[in-house]
Order: sequence, then C-alpha cells, then structure tokens
Amino acid sequence: MSLPGLPVDELLAQLRAVLTAATPYLLALSVLGAAVWVWWTIRRAALVREALADRVQVEVVPTATFDPGEGEVGRWARQLGRVHYAADGVPARGSAVRLTYTAVDGKMRCYIEGPAAAAAILNMPGFAEVEVRSQHGQADIQPVRFQGSGGMP
Repeated sequence: MSLPGLPVDELLAQLRAVLTAATPYLLALSVLGAAVWVWWTIRRAALVREALADRVQVEVVPTATFDPGEGEVGRWARQLGRVHYAADGVPARGSAVRLTYTAVDGKMRCYIEGPAAAAAILNMPGFAEVEVRSQHGQADIQPVRFQGSGGMP
C-alpha cells in the first residue's frame, strides 16, 4: 500500500485507531514525566539550600604596595571562575562566589565567600602581594595524640 493510493478517510480512521490505542500509554508517560520533573526540581532546590548553608569565607588582605597588572586580574578572575567546577554536583545558584567589600576604621577589607566544596580554590592567593586569611580559627584544628611514652602506641 502506498500513501498516495489511500483515501483520506481511511488514513484518518487508521490514525484515530492508533491514537485511541496509544492514549493510555501517552497519558501514563506524561504523568511519569511530570513526576520526574517535580522530583528533579525539588532535588535541585535541596542541593542549592544545602550548598548555601555550607559556605566558607576567606579574607583577602593586600599589602601597602599592592598594584595588580592586567594579567594578574585576569588570572584571578579565571581562578574564581573555577569555583563552580570545583563544587561538582552543586547547581550554579549554590556555587556562586560572593565578593564583599567593607571598610573598618578606614581600612578596606575584602571577603570572598563560596561553597565549602571549593574551599581549596578560595584559599589560593590570586595576586602576588595579597595574603589570604581563612575565617575559621585554630580551634577547628584537632591535635594528634599518641598513646604511651615516647610517641609509641
């Protein structure tokens, strides 16, 4: 049977029969697709909330002679651009980097905040004359204790 030889009424009847047989399957598929979409949206929102709740902040302290060149600024921008990739599995809304500038007693302070999964990149100095200070103190470091005398267990 070729398509041009069939009457239009017969083609419409065959199409109606196929659609009638496929309707329950198409309905089930659309319900399943909607359920997967809702689940994915809820999961993504939970990942974003979790990432925003678990962020680290570092302070960037420049020296008195700090004067970056164009190349250093570009390198630092590329370094901050890697934070999203270092926070693998975190949606873009949760892996954003926030730069905060404040002035305390006439001195400007710069803070960089980002996801905890990318803390290593945030702690890397981007410029030659800049010190990066982590916001968590020495109290977070737990000493190693050995049992017995002379360091032997």
